[in-house]
Amino acid sequence: MTTAAEQLGRALAGHYVIDRELGAGGMATVFLARDVRHARQVAIKVLRPDLAERLGAERFLRETQTTATLHHPNIVPLYDSGEAEGLLYYVMPYVEGETLRDRLRREGQLAVADAVSITCDIADALDYAHRRGIVHRDVKPENILLHERRALIADFGIALAMESSGGDLRLTGTGMSIGTPQYMSPEQAMGERHITARTDIFALGAILYEMLAGEPPFTGETAQAIVAKMLAVTPAPICDIRTAVPAHVGDAIDRALQKVAADRWATAAVFADALRTPTDAMRATSGSGPAAPPARWSAGRLAVAALVVVGAAFIGVVLGRRVLAPQPANAIVARAIIPLAQDQLLSISSYPLRLSPDGRFLVYIGDDSGKARLFLRPLADTLTQLMPGTDGAHTPFFSPDGAWVAFFADGKLQKVPRVGGAPIAMADVPRAEAGADWGEDGSILYALADSALYQVPSVGGTPRAIIMAPTSPAQRHALGALRWPAVLPDKARALVSTDSGVGIIDLASGEVRTLFRGRQAHYLPTGHLVFDDNEGRVRIVGFDLRRGEVTGPSVPVFEAFRGPGGGAVYFTVADNGTLVYAPGSFKRSLVRVDRNGRETPINVEPRGYRFPAVSPDGKFVAVTVDPRPSAIWLIDLTHERAVPLTTGREHSIAPIWSPDGTRIAFSGYSTTYNAVIGEAVWMLPQAGSPVHPVLTPGAEGRGRGHGLVTSDWTRSDGFVGHRSDPARGKANDQLVQFRLNDTTVTPILTSAADDKHPAVSSDGRWLAYTSNLSGANEVYVRPFPGGGTSVLVSSRGGVDPHWSRNGTELFYRSGTRIMSVAVQPGATFGVRGAPQLLFSGPFDFSQDRNWSVSPDGTFIMVKGDPTMGRQLRVVFNWFEEMAGAGRK
Repeated sequence: MTTAAEQLGRALAGHYVIDRELGAGGMATVFLARDVRHARQVAIKVLRPDLAERLGAERFLRETQTTATLHHPNIVPLYDSGEAEGLLYYVMPYVEGETLRDRLRREGQLAVADAVSITCDIADALDYAHRRGIVHRDVKPENILLHERRALIADFGIALAMESSGGDLRLTGTGMSIGTPQYMSPEQAMGERHITARTDIFALGAILYEMLAGEPPFTGETAQAIVAKMLAVTPAPICDIRTAVPAHVGDAIDRALQKVAADRWATAAVFADALRTPTDAMRATSGSGPAAPPARWSAGRLAVAALVVVGAAFIGVVLGRRVLAPQPANAIVARAIIPLAQDQLLSISSYPLRLSPDGRFLVYIGDDSGKARLFLRPLADTLTQLMPGTDGAHTPFFSPDGAWVAFFADGKLQKVPRVGGAPIAMADVPRAEAGADWGEDGSILYALADSALYQVPSVGGTPRAIIMAPTSPAQRHALGALRWPAVLPDKARALVSTDSGVGIIDLASGEVRTLFRGRQAHYLPTGHLVFDDNEGRVRIVGFDLRRGEVTGPSVPVFEAFRGPGGGAVYFTVADNGTLVYAPGSFKRSLVRVDRNGRETPINVEPRGYRFPAVSPDGKFVAVTVDPRPSAIWLIDLTHERAVPLTTGREHSIAPIWSPDGTRIAFSGYSTTYNAVIGEAVWMLPQAGSPVHPVLTPGAEGRGRGHGLVTSDWTRSDGFVGHRSDPARGKANDQLVQFRLNDTTVTPILTSAADDKHPAVSSDGRWLAYTSNLSGANEVYVRPFPGGGTSVLVSSRGGVDPHWSRNGTELFYRSGTRIMSVAVQPGATFGVRGAPQLLFSGPFDFSQDRNWSVSPDGTFIMVKGDPTMGRQLRVVFNWFEEMAGAGRK
């Protein structure tokens, strides 16, 4: 399978050359391209596939042809449009400059003259379109471009095409709305089918109000709250907020924001005249008297409006019982979906997302051109914005007032203003972090990967060690991994996760008391704890805050996507009851994929499959099956049968085959050998045979928290893998090797980088591996087992190398793409040509090593829910639903 850019480039070859992706929004992805015929730069917008399918090519092209007739100096012209291999696209000039939204983020409020000038430019453009019968329907700062001291409006025709599709133009199949809540007119919110030019005038009035006041006239925590306020409340006069605004400008805005369309300015041109000329402000009318007073809405009409808005703006509505005092009685449980395109969640083990305590803003880690950066999304809007200065960010979290976003990067704990600005360093953090939280007392609590716990003032200073990193095997065994701290309301205690489960820690003494099995717990204002049960399920349990004890059995509430290697489950809950999570599922299937991306299903029952490993003869697949305790299963590909190899209470993951195909080794935990052995390696000689240890902790005291990950089995009955040992000052991944029944683990490569995923070539001479030595993950090859120079194999990012059976080809993953490189093995190693894309697709790459290469050159891939890792789900007033779950 190929990407949209590749499809587009292939289909438009000879006409346009795709340069790079400029960004992605709720409706489309934008690419910078070169118009070959006219030697000019253009912007090509490609509609999301779900929208393209709904609209259909014929309707889309018909409506874009209509808007192509618009020729005005303040309208971004439409050069071209079409359909390319199922993708719907349209072409515009590439306008250098910024959007009005960019400028508002930077300046907050604009000078009155600038705001009026921008509004008049757009009003002139709208009036031109309105006189030709075209209404924009989605006027907002994101669609207004600022170029060489003039304003232009873009994206005419998309909302019109949505309306002509016959459906609700405010709701697509993924919950994206046409008509942003802050600028949506009352008639749009009410779902009226006949939308006139006065809808655009309302939106433009709201934008002018925002340019002058610093915020839109109607705001709220959720889209339905914004629209409900817009239907019922008259905004504060702009002249009361900002006395420098002339009275005639204030009067013009008031009239543009009238709730009844007939009471607004008759045309955009008259609105512009009222702004330009004081004497025209009150004289210009639509043929009637002065502006009518704000419309009054009956309680019944408001109730109907609220239901229409909720039904249009969200997917699924459920009623629940009131459990949180600040919530209104009979609060509505509403759902929305945030699709993730370029800014996908990264597969990391620390928290990748967090809501502000008031539930208004979401921050998450996204992949921006191969680099981890922070993205901020107001939940009342459809716009996601990149936070500058956050390259390499990990573990974001908000200050209690939501004004700051803290994160880890470059060996420091940093914070950045939510509204924009340069990051500020608060403390040096030389080792990898394992979760953090910002307390109400202004201090930040954070854990390190070596099981240390520190507290530092948010204004910066010297961190105070609450728990020092363990220095002996006994201490490491007693404490285990300490992660994901969450400060409790009394500020004197916090929740933490250890190998024993969720615990509560006294921040003065450092004493930890285990509460229950699980991890990643947070306290909710409802008197509950929400936590991950270590299987990918999120549960709630009653909690007595004063006594620090649970008050009953836990209840599962949803399944969520989790990071690789048993990383964090991706969910976050705000104090107001808003929940955001990445959905997950244990229903995953296996498919065979050829080099061209064609899929053939493997007809075994979908289960929680991960870490598939094809046998050397290609007849079997050994695979991990979740939920925990995970087991190793064997799938007979010839007869399409699946049987468990490991049973009982042992946790078994990541199988690998011996070169002769007679044995399987795997990693796991065991409670049947007189001690808990963490992340050790076990071997299964054949189906039905007892499991016995290949590698045990031995004198070095290896165990949980010192992650040994075995990747490949060599021809000399040895193993290669990677390991981190933060207690020894080596928190980064190191390549290692060991042999059967030997407790000695020998380093292969020790560097300052994370080196992992080792794979030995079929002739045993070369070792491929992943390293972030250059600052981004790439695939390298070096001599094995001895030293030598490493050769870079991948280009523009790569992980998970796999050798072909004959050793002349190396496969690796780059994002969702499977790549191939022709290589020359033997006494010397060389790369023959550039990496080539084989295919890309919606496979489950939430885990490293989550695919395998068959001897015949096909691939065994894991397929889950196609939305996993590609969307976030939002639940407003989730505490209402949680109360219902607690009654079950």
